[in-house]
Amino acid sequence: MNQKIWKQLPTFAARTYRGGKVMREFLGMGESEDNFYPEDWVSSFTEAKNRHYIKNEGITRISTESTDKLITEVISTDAFGQGRNDSGVLIKLLDAGERLGIQVHPTAEYAKKIFNSSYGKTECWYILSGRENEGNKACVYLGFKEYVTRELWQELFEKQDIEGMLSAMHRFEVSAGDVILVTGGTPHAIGKGCFLIEIQEPSDYTMRAEKTTLAGEVLTPMQIHYGVGEEKMLNCFDYTPKSEKETRAKHFLKATTGELGETELVRYSDTPCFALKKIDGGVYKKKEACFVTVIVTENGGSLLYSDGAWKLCRGDKFFVSADTEITLTNAHAVICYPPKK
Repeated sequence: MNQKIWKQLPTFAARTYRGGKVMREFLGMGESEDNFYPEDWVSSFTEAKNRHYIKNEGITRISTESTDKLITEVISTDAFGQGRNDSGVLIKLLDAGERLGIQVHPTAEYAKKIFNSSYGKTECWYILSGRENEGNKACVYLGFKEYVTRELWQELFEKQDIEGMLSAMHRFEVSAGDVILVTGGTPHAIGKGCFLIEIQEPSDYTMRAEKTTLAGEVLTPMQIHYGVGEEKMLNCFDYTPKSEKETRAKHFLKATTGELGETELVRYSDTPCFALKKIDGGVYKKKEACFVTVIVTENGGSLLYSDGAWKLCRGDKFFVSADTEITLTNAHAVICYPPKK
């Protein structure tokens, strides 16, 4: 296989919440307003699960010499390396112009049993920036407080007591550079103002606790629980009681400096599902025998490879095949890795 690197185009997916203004500015698209396309799906071989099915929605678009194509049309499984038959990961830019709905994602065991899926949806958020909301910092809601039981949560859900449900979860203010691991089963909600890179298992299963969105859209049962019923949906939540301190210790990861000076944001010791590194200037050389995704976070620097070089701009995104060697010089970027083999 020839060495290959592909530059990705913005690939927006419809969601039930508003956002995207900061994201589109990050991507160099100029000023815009929040809308219902608040996510850019990166290195995505996964279709979005939306109320109105649109074929290939969420599958990343690639810029080629002749025309724009889907990533599934131009990248074969050979590019994944290490004997992989799929990418095993989905990456997003996510910009919350309003609070996302209270939700939970399945563990791998739940997903296999209930959806016959090979993947659950453990995910991680790397905070790029946060808009203030009437003087309040951006925040996330994560994990149940110690007093919450399944019976109480079911009661709050049946009453659609939104404030009660939010109060039942720990609230954490977040800042640029925070790294938050959200394992399957963990109740959560991303607060208004969070702009982040999300890396996750490649599924779009979201079990929702709110039956009406902030915009007033009444969700269908399929949108809430994919037809499995409210009882099984409630079983998706992890009701293990944890204090605020315990929750922070479990879910907020501490970045470490790697051997080449890059910052390791997520290690395989944190989760086998994916890894993240951050590069801030200097020189970075890819040496792993797997594909990676590069997301450029600031203007400047170069990406060098055997057939040429790219001058880098904030918002650039590249899929780099397993057998391709690259060097980043004076670049600021996040490097996203697939599951551990």
